[in-house]
Amino acid sequence: MNPEHLSLIPVQQKERGWPGFIVTNPNCSTTGIVMALKPLHDAFGLKKAFVSTMQGASGAGYPGVPSLDILGNVIPYIGGEEEKIARETRLLLGKIIDGEQRGAEISLSAHANRVPVIDGHTVTMSLGFERKPTPSEATKVLHAFTGPMDVHELPSAPKMPIVVRDESDRPQPRRDRDAERGMAVSVGRVRECPILDLRLVIVVHNTIRGAAGGALLNGELLVQRGLVK
Repeated sequence: MNPEHLSLIPVQQKERGWPGFIVTNPNCSTTGIVMALKPLHDAFGLKKAFVSTMQGASGAGYPGVPSLDILGNVIPYIGGEEEKIARETRLLLGKIIDGEQRGAEISLSAHANRVPVIDGHTVTMSLGFERKPTPSEATKVLHAFTGPMDVHELPSAPKMPIVVRDESDRPQPRRDRDAERGMAVSVGRVRECPILDLRLVIVVHNTIRGAAGGALLNGELLVQRGLVK
């Protein structure tokens, strides 16, 4: 979504006096959220977002959440998660100006919930834009998105980074988390919102695209750019 942010590496090296550098993955929920928001933000100018996550148990790491806490239950709190979603979404959708990160000016409210699903984070979103799109206009933009060309050509990159589902009850983590080998985000239920402009639902595989696969894609991009040999 933001390969241009690699231009911060020389700034980091200069300021820290390092010959190497550190490149990090974003939060696993943020990864899926930003993948869906990027083409919509570019096309219509995102201004407001209300997001509610239903995050799989594997996102808590091993050994994870105790079974008596999560089975048949929903935990409406994940420490630091809501703050990370808001902060990182603005950074990832922002720009690099004169060697500095300028976050996107987006008002974002997040709720983070842990649910009894093993893998896959589901996120419901209501979105407000500078230029209000119709659901069909938004769907067309999502369908057409392929990502930056140099990223699109990497070995681990999905052919279609966004898979749009037209069914009334999709996406679902069990059925859609493995789209494009787990490297795509599935988007569905794109419809009007009576409070903001649009509502939609996404599913992202948290341990693949949100973690290991995302890190691998970062590494491939660094090799392509000649930053790692």
